[in-house]
Amino acid sequence: MIKQILFVCTGNTCRSSMAEALLRKMLTEDLTEQAATIRVVSAGTGAISGESAAQNAIEVMAREGIDLRSHRSRRLSADLINGADLVLTMTLEQKNTVLNMLPTAKNKVFTLSEFAEGVREIESLINQAEKIRTTLEEKRRKYLEKEGPKLEQLRRRNQELSRQMRALDEELRQFEQKMEQQVETEKRELETIQSKLTMLEIPDPYGQNIEAYKICANEIKQKLKIVVNRIKESLE
Repeated sequence: MIKQILFVCTGNTCRSSMAEALLRKMLTEDLTEQAATIRVVSAGTGAISGESAAQNAIEVMAREGIDLRSHRSRRLSADLINGADLVLTMTLEQKNTVLNMLPTAKNKVFTLSEFAEGVREIESLINQAEKIRTTLEEKRRKYLEKEGPKLEQLRRRNQELSRQMRALDEELRQFEQKMEQQVETEKRELETIQSKLTMLEIPDPYGQNIEAYKICANEIKQKLKIVVNRIKESLE
């Protein structure tokens, strides 16, 4: 049963503060009196405790009928993580920070997008990326073991025969190009996985105009609709 939700971002003045306020309002509208039994809090991995919410965040929330002026930032702690039934971060980096702080929280920590969209493949993607990096480096190492003497010979010639510099530079370029061709497949797969991982994050609007805050708040709100449903299911 989900009784306490902790939102985490960096400074706790933009994303997590808006998520906290939005979820509290949405739970009240959806669960009415039962919403009072659920605690919603937020914190920042690099927050300076006691700071107000960003002005743009206050203005965007005001349009949602939410007064964010009384919000005060707090720094993330192991106690906050331990006390939560569900921890939702805005980015993968923040998720890792939470888990480094309290490894035993592994089964209750997700990015907001990951939890809302039911993504369960994130760890598999990360492990897959690591395996591909290992394969990539191994292929490079084996290629250099095989062709290393040739590369060294080319380097010596390049140093000793400056008049042949252009020709040697071209030969070196071709050599390195062939080496990169050996790992082209792995590089493409890494780019694809990184693109998928990036989609699981909520971009930070800090320092941007109010339109960026509107976009951020709307994205958080859409994902929170699913979070509300998950919470309701846990209460049944």
